[in-house]
Amino acid sequence: MDVVILDFAHPNEAVVLLQPQDEGAFKRLVEKGNAADPSSQLVYEKFHGWTVASDKQAAIDAFKQASGSAVRMLPEDNTFSSAMGKGGDGIVRAYVNGAQVMTAARNYLGPDAGPYFKKLGTLDWMLMTLRAKSDGIAWDTTVHGTPGKEFKNVGEHASDGSLQKLVPKNALLYLAFHGSKGMLGGLGNNPILQQPGFKGLGEALQQLGRIMAGENALYVRAPGSSDLPEVTFIAAPDGRVDGAAALDRVLKRFTKELGGQPHRAVVAGVPVRVIGAGSGVVVRYANVKGKLVVTDLPSGIAFAKNGGKVLADSQEFHDAARSSGLPAKPQVVLYVDIHSTIPLIRRFGNAGTPASVERNLKPLRSAVEYAVNRSHEIQISFFLRIQ
Repeated sequence: MDVVILDFAHPNEAVVLLQPQDEGAFKRLVEKGNAADPSSQLVYEKFHGWTVASDKQAAIDAFKQASGSAVRMLPEDNTFSSAMGKGGDGIVRAYVNGAQVMTAARNYLGPDAGPYFKKLGTLDWMLMTLRAKSDGIAWDTTVHGTPGKEFKNVGEHASDGSLQKLVPKNALLYLAFHGSKGMLGGLGNNPILQQPGFKGLGEALQQLGRIMAGENALYVRAPGSSDLPEVTFIAAPDGRVDGAAALDRVLKRFTKELGGQPHRAVVAGVPVRVIGAGSGVVVRYANVKGKLVVTDLPSGIAFAKNGGKVLADSQEFHDAARSSGLPAKPQVVLYVDIHSTIPLIRRFGNAGTPASVERNLKPLRSAVEYAVNRSHEIQISFFLRIQ
């Protein structure tokens, strides 16, 4: 079955192409559906051995006219053939003509948007493919084109996974990415941030950019004795950047909102800065072995200092990474241990889960999403592991 949209200016006028094995059964199904909802009628007719169906006769007529007058068919288009060849087989495949998307966007936004589109670059095509694997479902999206100035720093560095050794084995969520030089500096030049009420915010963003210019990781793990989960961010800034001191300068801009300067404490033998106190959310940050560690619980600092079983020791992470095809150096990677996260959600939700929902959730193990940058191309892959 194929779904075709001829014109992005009329996205609701789509047709479906199919070849029913049982014409009689198909006719009865359509009649039953039309009788059930008289306000939405499905119409169809034969065209070159295919059944063309739509909820609008005008869409079918437009498709027949376009197909009948075409100099060449879609499979003869080099752009289409190249995209489909890279995508491989799948149970669902969707192709988007990039040139038509860009034209439709320009027409919609008007001539004033022309300079902005020039900065974005060009889009040649986009392909989405859904695949079934022995232990899950994979969804790949590939975008092919030429990036403009707005994307000059995107994909400059891939994540090398070097901070994974600071992520505990029982992490429920893991996010890793590599920043780039001046990644937030451009925001400081935004005219809005030049207004009096935003004084100093541009500099704060530049400081954050320096902190995050290297390898970065974020993880979440279930709480121990605390009522809150542990959320820990780790940054490996350039060797010339003192991460904790840079964050001090950022927070100084918000001293009034925070109710004062961070106070000092010691966790696992590490001098830390602490924001907040009592039973509320408390944020701790410190330099640990050359890395900036920001966390809400002491366990985040302690693990960075003392180590222990790490994410690479997790069989679930290993299986999900292998099945998803996770490369050694993706642009960004996100991993979620769904099976272990569900009990935590129940705990915080304080509510029972319907039996039907429990049955649907039970097979879910984990999910991995990552992006890979290639010449003129970026691929975003998602894998849901099911057992």
